[in-house]
Amino acid sequence: MSTTQLPDPRQYPDANVSNRLIHMTQAVLAATSEAERLQQRDALQQVLVDLLARDEVLVLSVALNMAPSRPAYQELWLAMRAAVEQAPGRHAQVFAMPVVLVAGSRQRATLPERITDVDGLNALLRTHGVFAAEAEVFLSGKLLHPDEVLAISPGQLYRYTRQLADAARGLPLELSASAVTVREDGVFLRYLVGVAMREAGASAPVRIEPQVGAWGVPLMKFLGEQLATDGVTLFPIARAPAPLMQAMVSGNQARLTVALQVFASSLLRKLRSAGQQPRVRVSAHENNEIHFVMSSLQQPATEDRFVWPLAPLDSVPGIVQDFLLLMEECQVENVAIDATIQPEWQARVSS
Repeated sequence: MSTTQLPDPRQYPDANVSNRLIHMTQAVLAATSEAERLQQRDALQQVLVDLLARDEVLVLSVALNMAPSRPAYQELWLAMRAAVEQAPGRHAQVFAMPVVLVAGSRQRATLPERITDVDGLNALLRTHGVFAAEAEVFLSGKLLHPDEVLAISPGQLYRYTRQLADAARGLPLELSASAVTVREDGVFLRYLVGVAMREAGASAPVRIEPQVGAWGVPLMKFLGEQLATDGVTLFPIARAPAPLMQAMVSGNQARLTVALQVFASSLLRKLRSAGQQPRVRVSAHENNEIHFVMSSLQQPATEDRFVWPLAPLDSVPGIVQDFLLLMEECQVENVAIDATIQPEWQARVSS
């Protein structure tokens, strides 16, 4: 198993760009004490609150695109989340539950676009303590495409947090459900979006934790029953609910993680059933991608490739570490990591 560190291929703008938000973010990172860091963060967050109140989301988008490093991007993004989500008094929490759907079908098939038993869904989550017993929380049954969720801007979230009066009415915009169409095998991402009302000084109405608890198994069974479709083999994997901005990030990472696991396990079974010894190469490419390439020692020229497009908040070491653990569990010893950034990869097209 290789111990070489994979380089991060992402390129960032010059740190000396003339942008107020970038300068304030850099001041947070450069703080020499925790007290100074908190002071700089508070100042940055207040400026972001003022911009969000005026719905100047373009200014925020430009600043994120000008972030000179991943730590700077993360610091600015976290400050934006705090500006969006932290409101005085009674306020709404807009949250989402990412759902990864691993589906297979010999014929083209379409899954339902929503959970029909919405009351049963909400009751299950309340029974297992994901929703607080007396809290005002409602999770919609619509399965939303990632693009539908990404279209909700930080400015909209800022207003919803402060203007929504009750959870049951949900978001004041029409979010369209999006069905999943299965052709052979695939890994798909959908979101269930909800609203919770948080009272001043009260505990959180929705349990926000990084990992799925014991409720994951009964929820998987429930979703499987609700989305059952003739001729389709389905494994629904729900991730923990999170504030909407965080759910967008964790949902994309969950989909790619599951898709990589499916890719690797399927190919390993194929190689081993043919009596071949697998070998794996991990490489970073100039167009902000990580490639996981599988072949065999017996037929090294025959390769299968999984491409992970890097998002701004993705951790390259974290992605690689998770993959190496997967390879260790699968007892794959021949794993190589390229120490240099590779050129943009072009898929071979058969003539």
